[in-house]
Amino acid sequence: MPFTLADAIEAYLLELVAQARRTVLEVSRRELAERFRCAPSQINYVLETRFTPERGFVVRSRRGGGGCIVIIPVTFDGAKDVLRHLHRLAGQGLSAVQARHVVKLLQQHAAVTEREARLMEAVVSVPLAADRDGSDLMLRGRLVRQMLEVLMA
Repeated sequence: MPFTLADAIEAYLLELVAQARRTVLEVSRRELAERFRCAPSQINYVLETRFTPERGFVVRSRRGGGGCIVIIPVTFDGAKDVLRHLHRLAGQGLSAVQARHVVKLLQQHAAVTEREARLMEAVVSVPLAADRDGSDLMLRGRLVRQMLEVLMA
């Protein structure tokens, strides 16, 4: 798989998150764009697609000073905590990509076995209602919520 600019930005930010002594990482959008010689919108793209709640992050943006970005890794107190977090998140609806990220986060926190994860991915990856009103997102979210409820029991 080719290493894209988005991959490089993600890897750099993940390294900074890992090195951060505090649980919150603050970086300048402008400085990141200069470092990677790209438009600030490319930084926004990486943040919006790779530092999401279903991947275990909360991102906040502050105006002024070149556009400060705050990346907060979500911390969990065990598998039950991650299950509850994702259960709430799934209630808002999930795309197939988001649902796969949910499954990966469950695996990272040992909330599901590899076999359970493969079963879950098989279910959430199936194309659902192809309508434009977002009901496929809600349906996939309900499916994931139901699976999480079984895991929480």
